[in-house]
Amino acid sequence: MVTARDVAERAGTSTAVVSYVFNNGPRPVAPSTRQRVLDAAAELQYRPNALARALSAGRTFSIGIVVPHIRNPYFAALAEQLEAGTRARNHLLLIGDSGGDAAQEQSHLTSFIERQVDGIVLVSVRSQPELVGLDTAGIPVVALHRMPDGSPASSLSIDSVAAAETATSHLVEHGYRSIGVLTGPIGSPGTEEHLIGVAEATRGRGVHVDHRTSEISRYHATEVTSSWLAEEDRPRALYCATDEQAFGVLFAAWRAGLSVPDDLAVLGGDGTAECAVTIPPMSAIQRPVPQLASRAIELLLDAAQGQGAVTITLPHELVRRESCGC
Repeated sequence: MVTARDVAERAGTSTAVVSYVFNNGPRPVAPSTRQRVLDAAAELQYRPNALARALSAGRTFSIGIVVPHIRNPYFAALAEQLEAGTRARNHLLLIGDSGGDAAQEQSHLTSFIERQVDGIVLVSVRSQPELVGLDTAGIPVVALHRMPDGSPASSLSIDSVAAAETATSHLVEHGYRSIGVLTGPIGSPGTEEHLIGVAEATRGRGVHVDHRTSEISRYHATEVTSSWLAEEDRPRALYCATDEQAFGVLFAAWRAGLSVPDDLAVLGGDGTAECAVTIPPMSAIQRPVPQLASRAIELLLDAAQGQGAVTITLPHELVRRESCGC
């Protein structure tokens, strides 16, 4: 096995300099010396020992993410952005899919503690996730939704109340006076905030609001919406807390023989790329996924340097397409 000493001898430097080159510090290396080290490493096909590097630095150079369903386009896009960001910082992204199950979520968090990851990005299935052990292990957590006061985790998200108010106000401005709201289960992150936002947007405007819940799944949303649309007083417009649920609504409307938006207006809550290629193209609240990913990584690295938990709100945007009547 080729070692750092072999590279140092070929490059005419010390093993410390080889370490500085491959660990980006802690001391600077002259450009010409750096290139000699890299050339020598390439000639010898040297690969740094990741375990030795981690032991030496006291870090594992890995970040974990726990999401309810990685197949959800929003979480897939988020993971893609996080992977690119962590890779650019010489970290490895580890993905835990909880399947929407609180026990599985906890199992992933415990596993990440055991692996001593440098930080965790969390999208919990609970509005008050259990984080016992993470603070004592010194592992920073960034939740991509609001966290309770006093939580050891940082919170990084859009303002769900304002986003729901924006979406619902837009539907009201189209003239819809019967609006349905489809959210995740009661007790899941964001559900209460969405309902508050809808209430703010419809207060005193003569709008009837009906609220239903489904799992964050297009399949379960299809079942719930199919029954809903069969009712005599079905809503004229539907605001969905997530795109994943909105995709199920579009399918349920098609299966019921309803035209979107002529019979039913639909508006989603994530703004994933798939919204542009549904039939018809779907209006949605757009979450700033690249910014969420980059800020999450920054917060985790800052937290590793001693910064405490913070709460940050990023802006949302309403993207108007045909599904709402625009």
